[in-house]
Amino acid sequence: MMNAPQQQSPFERAACVLIELGVPVIPLRPATKVAFHPDWPELASTDPKQIAEWGEQYPEANVASVAKAVPGGVWFFEVDAPNFHKVIEEQTGKKIPKTFTVKSSEMRGHFYFKHNAASIQMGNLQGKIDAKEAWSVRADNRYVVGPGSIHPKTQMPYTILVNAPLVEAPEWLIEWFLKTNSSESVRVNASPDGPPIPHGGHDTELFRIACLLRNAGMDYDQIRDNLVTVCEKRCIGHGSDYVEMCENKAKSACKYPVGQASPVPVIGGVEPAAAVEIPVIAQVPYPKFPSWVMKGTSIYDGFIEPICAVNTRFPEFMFMPAITLMLNYLALKVTIKSKPKLIPSIWMVAIGKKGRVIKSSCVNDAIEYLNSVGIIGQGNGARNAEGKSLIWTAGSTEGLGMEMARTNCKNAVLFYDELGVMTSKVKIEASSMAKHLMTMYESGQFSNTIKARKENFDFPPGSYCASIIACNAEKTFLSNMGPILKAGEGMDERWFYLYQPDPKTWPVNKDYVFVNTVAGAQETKKRIDKAVQQGVFEIDDFFGLLDRMAAVNNRMGVRVAKLALYFAVDLGKTEIDDDCLERASAVAQYDLAVKHYLQVPEGATMEGQLQSEIINLLVRNAGRVTHRELNRRMHPERYGTSLWNKVYQGLLHGRWTMEQGTGKANDPKSLVLMRVPEDDD
Repeated sequence: MMNAPQQQSPFERAACVLIELGVPVIPLRPATKVAFHPDWPELASTDPKQIAEWGEQYPEANVASVAKAVPGGVWFFEVDAPNFHKVIEEQTGKKIPKTFTVKSSEMRGHFYFKHNAASIQMGNLQGKIDAKEAWSVRADNRYVVGPGSIHPKTQMPYTILVNAPLVEAPEWLIEWFLKTNSSESVRVNASPDGPPIPHGGHDTELFRIACLLRNAGMDYDQIRDNLVTVCEKRCIGHGSDYVEMCENKAKSACKYPVGQASPVPVIGGVEPAAAVEIPVIAQVPYPKFPSWVMKGTSIYDGFIEPICAVNTRFPEFMFMPAITLMLNYLALKVTIKSKPKLIPSIWMVAIGKKGRVIKSSCVNDAIEYLNSVGIIGQGNGARNAEGKSLIWTAGSTEGLGMEMARTNCKNAVLFYDELGVMTSKVKIEASSMAKHLMTMYESGQFSNTIKARKENFDFPPGSYCASIIACNAEKTFLSNMGPILKAGEGMDERWFYLYQPDPKTWPVNKDYVFVNTVAGAQETKKRIDKAVQQGVFEIDDFFGLLDRMAAVNNRMGVRVAKLALYFAVDLGKTEIDDDCLERASAVAQYDLAVKHYLQVPEGATMEGQLQSEIINLLVRNAGRVTHRELNRRMHPERYGTSLWNKVYQGLLHGRWTMEQGTGKANDPKSLVLMRVPEDDD
């Protein structure tokens, strides 16, 4: 293998391993299986110059290996069920030959093969066990994630299991794939004596038959006459206008040259130009906060646990604001030896159903508790910060800067009871908020020295810590967060998303009961004072967990370090050990899971934003939602009929979605996702 120069990006280093083997590659979004470019099949390349260009453009990207069914091309045998390749070997009594092999996760991975005539003819295949994919053949214009990439679920790297030259697959293996293939294909019966066509399926099946007849060389009159006969004999309850329906299907099929008509369902009223396969989309797991990380901390033992025992509160919705506040106070007072310039700011937004998750009350509980500890104060009306963290409700970052200067505040927390307040400020074209947000997270230069003297403020880099706590109702979160993320590159990575627990686990509402947490506050203060007196914490990262998280992206590694510092302080430790890092990593991975689940869109227009929200809803629901559920979740009335219809029809005509079902009893009308990024290991 070629030795990648030190200056190469992680993407380029990983890609060079593959292109030297003759494997075309494309860049994927960091720690995902999602391609940057929708036209990735045409962009796949083995050109070192193109790889270097992508490496500069997407340095932290995952890499994908792309199959091409051409002489000299490559293809992949993907093992989905644990160790399924051994099942094949047991059934055939033969051994899969040694070839370049990549491990994706435990007992799963990809065998890389060279194409030959038999494998090119084979095509893309898959096999299932109990309706779940056990294996697949990715032979043409499909991809697998390459070695050196980060798995989106495990956060572990894909690794080379067998470092060997690529070989051709033996004939017996290709025969096994073809014999056991369970890929679904469109089967069309054009005979008038075929099975009955149920009401609601007439349009789809007649168009399929029309395309089949067109490909057989028939003209419009022949196709129409055949369809009329089929409809009369097979279509149940076809109605009096069936001849016109058959004429329309014949016209649609004749738009295509002979041999190129596509016998697939009608999509949004427009017959597609090429065959469309309805993708199988796995249900996105509901993100679950790792509750175990809270145990043993003074905040949990002395504050959260006793309150939650008798009140309707979600522990993590108290825990994460408390962490944010405590780290803000510790900034400039406590440092990490190997990261002396690290400012432990956290920007978090709590997302939950309005009136049910009690987000703001949980945040206020945390504020009151740490106020009793003596490290938090209210900014508005304060004369001097006196080393505390001050909570501000400033309408703008400029207002915050002026108030921080007035009170000599170095530790500031912006609290937005409604995230929409920040969104409205960011969307103002002349607002300085977007620019300030990009610098404040990492304590960059925060100043305004061009206005009147009384409005001036100037905070040099590393001289302050600015944190943000915001709350937002679940149904408006995507539309409120999207414009904020557009404020600058990497904004998404700066935010921590705290998402409501699975509604199936919600407790019954109770009247609030006061709980005395004085003893807990005293213990929290003792641990904070001890940490401030110590001043510097060392990281004992024996298992290299911090480096693994940093490999996902640099800010993720920094976030783990920040959270690990909190755990060290509030567990009463004198160093950041593996236990602190594991807890911090679990919280950071939860954030990634929430982001994967929500997929916050950054549409450039309201139309693009809304289309992204619909697509994300479909992805979260395995690619299909009923119209009733779509309306319940998206509330079309909020956007107006004109915009909603434009967005909905745009997705249909753009072949992102299709409709299925008649809307009658036992056959609800549903919206189905037709175009999704590759989802392979």
